[in-house]
Amino acid sequence: MVFFYFLFFCLSYIIWWLIYRKLFKSQKHISKFLVVLGSIGLIMFYYTPYSYYLEPSYWQFRNMCKLNELPNNEEKYNKILGYFGKKLGDIDDFPHTKKYSGGIDYITLVVYYHQYFKEQEENSLEGKIALHKMASETPKEKYRLDSNNIKSMFLSTSWKSNRYYMDGNEGSGFYWNQEILQCIDVKGKK
Repeated sequence: MVFFYFLFFCLSYIIWWLIYRKLFKSQKHISKFLVVLGSIGLIMFYYTPYSYYLEPSYWQFRNMCKLNELPNNEEKYNKILGYFGKKLGDIDDFPHTKKYSGGIDYITLVVYYHQYFKEQEENSLEGKIALHKMASETPKEKYRLDSNNIKSMFLSTSWKSNRYYMDGNEGSGFYWNQEILQCIDVKGKK
């Protein structure tokens, strides 16, 4: 954590130097008070929650994830299928992964049909893996998207925050890693 404060201090010093020397054409030394004030400002900006106006893709991502928390009914299914240009009553013959824009790369549709639970045992680990694999892929059989056939449906997506942090492996060095949020990270947040 001390490293980050040092990094913010240096970054704010460079910013204030550019303002004083380049913008105002001043040759005076920069006040240490302004450097400390600038580093505090940068730290506060880094830890600010996601703003609706600064990062609208986060709020699109958050709204997608909030759909997963709705009860399993026709309204939820139609809202989720709307991202793929489909609605209840259509044939499930489209790819369940779609490229999206902004910080959201891909959205994946996961549909659990009642038929899957007749074919696989839900209690074992292998059965759960097979169920999830069948649900996340486009089905070979052309099921009709009907609320009577569907046991549950949800979107799986992730969002790149463009907030980097120092990470590393034990003994093999450090690197900058990007924070990536999943739907589980925003579950329960207001």
